[in-house]
Amino acid sequence: FSAQSFVDKYTQTGRKGLMPRWGFTLLLAGFALFSCVAVAEGRAKAPETAVLTFESKSGANRKVGGLYAVWSEPVSVEDLEVVRPSDRFGCTKLPRCRRCALLVQQGNCTFAQKAQRAQAAGAKLLIVAMRTSPVTMGLGAEPSREPRIPALGISKGSEQKILTLGEKLTVSCTKREPNIIGDLVSEVFTGILAVSLVALGAWYGVEDLRAPSGAGSSEGGKAEEIVAVEESSGLHFVLFGSLLLTVLYFFMKYLIWILLLCFAAGAVSATAVLLEPAFASCMPNLRSKKACVIPQSLANVLGTEREHSWTDVFSESIGIVLAVCFLIWRNNDSVGWLFQDIIAIAFLLTLQRSVRLPNLKVGCMLLICTFFFDIFWVFLSPYIFKKSVMIEVATGGGTGQSVPMVLKIPALQTDLPGQFKILGLGDIAIPGLLVSLLLRHDIVRRHRRCRGYFLAGVIGYAIGLLATFVSLYLMQHGQPALLFLVPGTLIPTCLIALRKGELRELWSASYGPDAPGDSAADAENPRSKNV
Repeated sequence: FSAQSFVDKYTQTGRKGLMPRWGFTLLLAGFALFSCVAVAEGRAKAPETAVLTFESKSGANRKVGGLYAVWSEPVSVEDLEVVRPSDRFGCTKLPRCRRCALLVQQGNCTFAQKAQRAQAAGAKLLIVAMRTSPVTMGLGAEPSREPRIPALGISKGSEQKILTLGEKLTVSCTKREPNIIGDLVSEVFTGILAVSLVALGAWYGVEDLRAPSGAGSSEGGKAEEIVAVEESSGLHFVLFGSLLLTVLYFFMKYLIWILLLCFAAGAVSATAVLLEPAFASCMPNLRSKKACVIPQSLANVLGTEREHSWTDVFSESIGIVLAVCFLIWRNNDSVGWLFQDIIAIAFLLTLQRSVRLPNLKVGCMLLICTFFFDIFWVFLSPYIFKKSVMIEVATGGGTGQSVPMVLKIPALQTDLPGQFKILGLGDIAIPGLLVSLLLRHDIVRRHRRCRGYFLAGVIGYAIGLLATFVSLYLMQHGQPALLFLVPGTLIPTCLIALRKGELRELWSASYGPDAPGDSAADAENPRSKNV
């Protein structure tokens, strides 16, 4: 996006929008961020899982589930002696051992460093007890060579179960057989959720066309800020995204906390955008009533108005509660995923409403640039950095924290809790902008629902998502979803436009925020929208 044009437009309006200036800027910056990072996590290879059987000398045993590290291949070992070193984190030089499995805790050093120490000690297996739920252990950018020792992550609760068995234990490790039916049901639900959000986001994004004429700010409503994607945005996306990924790859252990805070801060803005109009419609008198006045110095820092109405306070309070709950319980498998998904959905709907493609030409340039960007950083970056930069960043780069820019759906398996089906927000947001453009065009041109572009775009997105899932299972490797989603949405759009004879109109249309063609009067004269 053109940052200068956006700042100029925003600062010259002199009106209070649905979110403070800093929030809107943060939201747009977050769009570029999660679009270039989250497109990886949604298609990273599903982590391999294992079943660990711990047994004491008395014959008592406990079975727990574990996740293999990214460098580990599934192994089957039996009767390894469990050793808990004096350094419970396993970060210092460890004593030699034979046919042993080292059990250490997360913290004090990277997973790769723990693996190198265990490997140097002669251990056959490394087991890392996480602070909360098990996460896939990554390498980060530090090690020059991948560890050879198999490594597994287990939950804190699993470690506590193991400790009840006593001191002298043995462990056996076997690969967990996948629950095919459960995985299939989870994938289907994930796909339905993604397609529904694309369609719902598009419908929400054209509310200005569905609302009665003059029902906006004339009745006390607040001015909305709409940003139009420019022709150069695709190239800017590639350059900025590549730089950002490289920086995150090398400094993820420091920047992961900034990402988490930005995600939580953006939750307040996105929630306020969604809920403030709802509160105002239910309680219109509260929008005009002043609830509080913040100090001028604080207002200058936040870039917002000093006076806040009661509808502002209600909506922002809910956003703050969601953000705090996410930060506290983000690693809790029972409820953490729910808070993250609510915030993510708020992000997606707000972006569909606040960011607009003006025509098919700009949409093609943006989607094609992200198409090649995705392919390069998933498939070609390992030849330069020795590993996939995008997948490494998306999985937290060895920090034990997950990048939150994803939708998480609990997998239907009871033997290994804490497993999720994930889909990157960029895989929904980027094609969703095109689908929003198609719905806007259908409404303005008064196309029938079954004969317009919108339905074809949604079906094409669903087919592309299905192709991604099939490819993931056939190739057993992380797949760039945009490799399938971009053709799935662009090809039917262009074919229908050719058949209708509207390709030139749609290619050079002007559906930006300042376009005069959004009115019903202009819809009667289609050629008036060409630029």
